[in-house]
Parts: sequence; structure tokens; C-alpha cells
Amino acid sequence: MSSINAQTQIVGIIGWPLHHSLSPVMHNAAFSHLGLNWVYLAFPFPPHYLDDAVHGLRVLGIRGFNVTAPFKQAIFPYLEQASEVAKALGAVNTVVVREDPSSGRRWLYGENTDVDGFLRSTSAYLEQIPHDHAIILGAGGAARAVAYALCKTGFRAVSFVTRHLERGQTLLKEIERWEYSTTFNLISFREVDRLTRVEDVSVLINATPVGTWPETDISPLPESFSLPAHWLVIDLVYNPLKTHLLKQAESVGAVGINGLGMLVHQGALSFRAWCGLDAPIEVMHQACLEAICSTKEA
Repeated sequence: MSSINAQTQIVGIIGWPLHHSLSPVMHNAAFSHLGLNWVYLAFPFPPHYLDDAVHGLRVLGIRGFNVTAPFKQAIFPYLEQASEVAKALGAVNTVVVREDPSSGRRWLYGENTDVDGFLRSTSAYLEQIPHDHAIILGAGGAARAVAYALCKTGFRAVSFVTRHLERGQTLLKEIERWEYSTTFNLISFREVDRLTRVEDVSVLINATPVGTWPETDISPLPESFSLPAHWLVIDLVYNPLKTHLLKQAESVGAVGINGLGMLVHQGALSFRAWCGLDAPIEVMHQACLEAICSTKEA
């Protein structure tokens, strides 16, 4: 990254809290590697400041920003346009600030790179399993993006496991409009023990933050849960690299992968949306690895 000056282009991330985010590390490593005079900053603020914050980011000339919890859905009313995937999900993780060259008016375009980020990081594994039934732990924004990705790949059925059945019911109503033939089901977490009796399951995805550093000794599944060895287990948590859930999978011989690949690939798609350039994925991946290792050592 060049020295910050009047020509420096600014992008960043909004959310609350943001102390855990690796996005600044990842994107600034990419800018430095390519010699771009860009900088990526974290903009944490509590939810009641969203209106002021979005107005400020637009008028100050920020080129774009990522959106994380709790704003992925709340940002939608501030957008002038959005991609078809973002509209289908009702959630945005990437905003591009566009400008009319004649009037100078700035407006916001929303995208969701989580879907393709998930697919790019997991397709090599998903191609090797039947596309029959997938189980997703969680019913929030990440679960929604993963479900859409699985629909795109042709999964016959997706079951959401959640502690919050009302949120799950809302999710099911909202995704009825997706133009896919996938069947959706809702399972209470209290019935998690019966998951192994659900027919034709080939993959389980943890789309909750359970197991994230520093609470690395807990799993979204009970210790008594017996993971079938033929399940592919995907944990969207990326810090630690090997979560307690992935250790459970490893102990029975199941294949398990963490969420670092999704983080990097969705970030690379955001990078291209802002800069118009292909992102140096390996550089971004290595920067994240080093940051995670330093966190562990601390």
C-alpha cells in the first residue's frame, strides 16, 4: 500500500462489533501486493447509527464497503439498486458507491458475494457427494446464503436446525419465492439427536458463530451426537481453523472443512466489485492465516 494521501481510495466494513474481522488484514494485503493506493478500514457502530453512517459513507467519497451483522438486511432500504442474488436473499454483504459523472450524485449498489464465495470454496467437495439432503445449523443471514448456494447446485432438500423457531418460520416464508425445486424443512434444536435418522443426508453446514475464538471448546452439536462418517462437515467459522465441530468430524473419519476459504473468496469478489481487478487470492489467504495464528499465540 502506498502512503496515504489525497488520492487514496477508501473502502471498509460496517458492522457491530468488528474487533474480530479479518477483512482489513485481507484486503490491505491485497492492495499492498498489487501496489494500489487503496486502504480498507473498519467502521464499527451500534445499530441506531445506521442512517447517519450510511449517509456519511456516501457523501465522503468512500468507494464501497462490506456489510456484516447486524446490517446485512437492514442496509437494503438505503440501496438504489441491487443484484438479483441480493434481492433473492434480501441481504447484502457488499456495497459499491457509484457516482453519476455529470451530476456528481453518489448512489449505492448492493451485492451478495457470500453465495458464490461459498460455492467457490466448497465446490470441489460438493461435487463428490450426492445432492440429496443438506442440514444447515442456523437460520440467519449466513444460513440463508448457504441455502441459496445449495439450491443453485441442485440439492433436493435442505433442513434448517435452529433454536429460534419463529426466525426459522420467517426464513421459510421468505425463501418460498426462490425459483428452485428444493424442499425446505425446519427442525428444532431440541430434536437435534434425530438428525442422523433424516434420510439421504450428505452434508452438514454450521452457519452459526458457535465455536468461534475465544470460545473454541464448544460445538453447535452436543458431545453425545454421533456424526455419520459419510457426512461432509462444513463449518463457516474460520478462527480457529479447526473448530470443535471439525474435531468431532475428524474423530469419526468424516471430511471437514472450515470457513476460511469462503471468507477469502467472498472477499475476492468484493475486491473485484470495487477495483475492477482480479484479487490475489493466495496473498489474501496467507494474510488471514498469519492473523489467525497470531491471535492464537496471543
